[in-house]
Amino acid sequence: MLRSLVLVLLLANAGFWVWRQGWLEPLHSAIGARPEGEREPERLAMQVDPDRLRLIPAEAASAPAALPASAAASAAALPSAPATACLEAGPYSAAELTVAEAAVKAALPDVGWSERELTTTWWVAMGPFAETEQLQKKRDELKRRSIAPELANASPGSAPLLVISRHDSRAGAESELTTLLDRGVRTARVVNASVPLRLLRVAQASEAQQAALAALPADTLRGKAFVPCPVETL
Repeated sequence: MLRSLVLVLLLANAGFWVWRQGWLEPLHSAIGARPEGEREPERLAMQVDPDRLRLIPAEAASAPAALPASAAASAAALPSAPATACLEAGPYSAAELTVAEAAVKAALPDVGWSERELTTTWWVAMGPFAETEQLQKKRDELKRRSIAPELANASPGSAPLLVISRHDSRAGAESELTTLLDRGVRTARVVNASVPLRLLRVAQASEAQQAALAALPADTLRGKAFVPCPVETL
């Protein structure tokens, strides 16, 4: 009995060794198992260009694909839209507006502009000053306090005023007057201006037109340069 058991074990070991060597390949399908480590040439034949496979880092795999060189060149060649800006100068009286419009037309014949009526009718001002010497003295005093007033007339034919600020309500003007008192300006007052004022506006000035408007001599614009339009008026 023991000899029979030993013989069976020897035959089993021999059969296993023959199977591991691949000598029973025709019977692999029937047996349903393949020896570990056996080569499988049919799997290699199913690969598509295995020599062209390469490993890439995970970061590169997740990054968006770059545009082809031709597409990138075409995108770079597309002209960018020119930057435009809304600019306006003023406020001007009717006579001052005519002078300013003539200056803009001479410098930029093709530019389009419009007029915007200024609704601010309440001024914080000093004066009127019938004498030029007195006016200049008050102006110098304000400049020493870092205040740059405008020269304006509250009504046609009246003596000029030094206008410190303009407001669309009396309350706003009174509030500014209180601030000025705290800064040591004692003789300013609130004035209800009756002169219609207008602003000269270039609604869509290109970059070149913006540069040309900025280069206009101050005297042709009555000392009032073009500045960005207030957001609330766009």
